[in-house]
Amino acid sequence: MRTRSIVFSIASLSLIASCDHRVFDDLEDQVWVRTDTEPSSSPSAGFGIGLVNAGGSELQYVIASESPPALFLVKVDANGSRSAIVTSEVQDALAAADRFPTPAVMASDAAGFGGDEPNVAVATINSGSPALYMLKGETGEASVIQLAGSEAPSGIAFGDSDASAGVDLFAVSGQELNLVANYQAGGVAADCNLGGSTGDILIADVDAPAGGEVLISVGGEILVTTGTTLATAALATTACFAVTAASATITAPNGEASFGTLLRQGDFDGNGVADLVVGAPAQNAVYVFLNWTVAAPSTGTLISAPSETVNFGSAIAIGDFGGDGRDDLVISDPAVDVGANPSAGSVYIYAGEAAGTFAQPIVLHDATPQDNQVFGQSLTVAEAFGGPRLVVGAKNEVFTYFQTPVPGDSDFRN
Repeated sequence: MRTRSIVFSIASLSLIASCDHRVFDDLEDQVWVRTDTEPSSSPSAGFGIGLVNAGGSELQYVIASESPPALFLVKVDANGSRSAIVTSEVQDALAAADRFPTPAVMASDAAGFGGDEPNVAVATINSGSPALYMLKGETGEASVIQLAGSEAPSGIAFGDSDASAGVDLFAVSGQELNLVANYQAGGVAADCNLGGSTGDILIADVDAPAGGEVLISVGGEILVTTGTTLATAALATTACFAVTAASATITAPNGEASFGTLLRQGDFDGNGVADLVVGAPAQNAVYVFLNWTVAAPSTGTLISAPSETVNFGSAIAIGDFGGDGRDDLVISDPAVDVGANPSAGSVYIYAGEAAGTFAQPIVLHDATPQDNQVFGQSLTVAEAFGGPRLVVGAKNEVFTYFQTPVPGDSDFRN
């Protein structure tokens, strides 16, 4: 374990020597962080290229590593100690030459098979074809679902999109939409062609009908449709799923070609209505669509990217760190320079406000930044011990923050 300070606005927060996260919850002006590297028993370059919350009764998340490809299910107890780590030997299921893309595309069905048995899906290429590598919780059991398409999946989503009581698994790859209806029953992926290059996919409740709506990034815009419509299109035919079949379309406010690379959902003003987040990192842009619904679509608000950023929105996570009932928005740029350190990477935390606006960001990076550290190449938020815990991936390191700074925090050294 290492304790490291962070940057809060223009100052660094101090640290005290303690390993009880509950102490830090009461001291909002201090932060405690642990850092993990790949286990010596399973060395793998590129540790930290992907992260996903794995749910469960204690803090647990899955870390992806690049070469050789590996997944690590990490559990951390209430004292901040790593209580378990499960390694999944990915090469047992994938062809020897195959790797996870960087950054890794991951999604979790936290409910999984009950208890602490989440299901995690990771995008990959298996024997030259797109596929999902499936990890089953603590058992480390693995399976592979082969998909249609021409490249590794760019987006994965779990959810009951058609109100059938079964969890559906969606993935987009190239121009193809892949659907495994009620995936736990062991179905085969059906697919249809979307007619354009895809980005991310999200299941969100943005309309009145039962079941979540499915948002798909296609050709720089977001298609919004129902899971029932998609199931009918995908299962009945492999023909194109026409744009006209969508319930609504969200277009890039300023024509950003990478609009929809990332899709997320939160509630930043605390009114109980979903807000959508759309990332366009190639254009250094992130938009928030407050209270967006099919019946009353809202206009996107551009989150002002700090002047130093170059790939703002490379990773996005959401959590209510202030405990005020309003989500906070976490955005990274792993390519940003920190001082004299190129591509050291930074994470920006925007606190949600009741008016639907955002406070000035808190800036988070390693207190001893390194060249090409790419801090923030992956992000996840894991709910545990009474609140959200921010987990940040960097080059061959993963940082777990047991207290995340919020506006109003002070620096004892000033």
